[in-house]
Amino acid sequence: MRSNKRVIARRALARRSNLHTCHSERRFFLRSKKNDVRNLLTDCSALEFAISPEIPHIVFCTTCKKSTFGMTGKNKGIASSSASGLLAMTFVFLFFLGSSLNAQMRPQDLSRDYLVKLVMRDSSSFYGLVLAKPLPDRILFQTRNGRLEIPLRDIYYAVDYRFNFVMNDDLKKVALSNRVDIEKYHLSQLLSNPKLETQSVVHTSSLDVYRGYRYLFDDTAHVILSTDWGELYFTYPEIHLIENYSGTNDIRKDFFTTTYLSVKDPMASQGFITPNGFAFGEGNNFLSDYLLGGLQINYGATDWLSMNLGGVFLPLKNNIIVATGGAKFTPLSTEFWHFSAGLQGMYSQVVKTTHLGLGYGAITYGSWESQLTFFAGYTIDHTDSLGIPVNTKNDELFIIQAAQRVGENLKLGVEFFFISNFDIVPVLISMRYFDNNLTVDIGVAFSLYKAGAVQNTPTLGEYVFNVPNFPIVPAVSLSYHF
Repeated sequence: MRSNKRVIARRALARRSNLHTCHSERRFFLRSKKNDVRNLLTDCSALEFAISPEIPHIVFCTTCKKSTFGMTGKNKGIASSSASGLLAMTFVFLFFLGSSLNAQMRPQDLSRDYLVKLVMRDSSSFYGLVLAKPLPDRILFQTRNGRLEIPLRDIYYAVDYRFNFVMNDDLKKVALSNRVDIEKYHLSQLLSNPKLETQSVVHTSSLDVYRGYRYLFDDTAHVILSTDWGELYFTYPEIHLIENYSGTNDIRKDFFTTTYLSVKDPMASQGFITPNGFAFGEGNNFLSDYLLGGLQINYGATDWLSMNLGGVFLPLKNNIIVATGGAKFTPLSTEFWHFSAGLQGMYSQVVKTTHLGLGYGAITYGSWESQLTFFAGYTIDHTDSLGIPVNTKNDELFIIQAAQRVGENLKLGVEFFFISNFDIVPVLISMRYFDNNLTVDIGVAFSLYKAGAVQNTPTLGEYVFNVPNFPIVPAVSLSYHF
């Protein structure tokens, strides 16, 4: 009996010596190719041979006859130090791996108001907001392009974006605009059209990817896709490309349309003459002219700093020669309020020679489409004739500037100029045509008068052109942005 017990004990010890005990500070997951879900591996031997090659791993075996990395006993000291270093690196890697895995959610964990990216089993993926869970096995999901009812079994996994508040607001605004377009252009009536027999894949500029059957129509502005979960509506500007557009495995990338022109006034930071509170913007460089005789180049150095340099030459009865340069700062710019300050220097030679320095501030309320600006400035004006100083005076300026977009490419503007030592109140009314890199302003300036001005006060036209009975001054300005 005693000898049998010794034999059994020796056999058990031998079995223990042949075991490979796995030590890991974190549990590893394997993606099963059969059902596409992650399964927890708890068997150490299975972990050695079945761990997914997608997840880098190191397995430490403490009771092997050889050391961890296949070295003999003579090199165990080196192996031990190497193992310690690699173990520390493994801990760091697994920490970041765990952080990324925490962003992934199981479909059954989705709940109301969750902002997520859904990765579907059909390889489509898109961002959206969980609206409700009407049944335990499905969700109502709001995307940028429509509302879908999705069974949980069709979702591979979800990526959590609940704390991305900027994306949350943007998605809601785009989804609302999408519903407005559906009503405005009566897109639901197009659902009676037949569908393409094979699936198309729509890639949007928002990095959404949808699979479905495209409705066969071409209104040069929209695409409607039928999916297993509902209909999706796309405008041409938001489509990056469509795979299998016509059913022949083709790829269409050109989706230009005049229905959704996104044109913005590139000269919104300035009225016809005076600047306002808007910043020029970094990289907004442009060349402009005034009265077809002057040129000015403007350079947007940063979002808050811009500089300009230019001059005018008009060969009239009295030649007009002007040189000017300055800088504009925009320290404050919110959604509705904008404030700028600047310095401008000017040299002019008409009948007399004038050196003018201007410091100003402008505050604007509104947006580039509709705004009201109050401009205040102080000038230091030194005028001489034939090199003899004859006048040095300072003027206070107060200017009211307003603009309103009145068409897709048109904006109406008005400027009132109140100058302390000038009995006339010049008024400039202009209409601006604008494209993404071009503006054309055409306007007229005429004279109002301050209270107490004498009846024989010359008009603005008489001041400018030195011609009597010239009450209106035409004005033209162009700018090209690059």
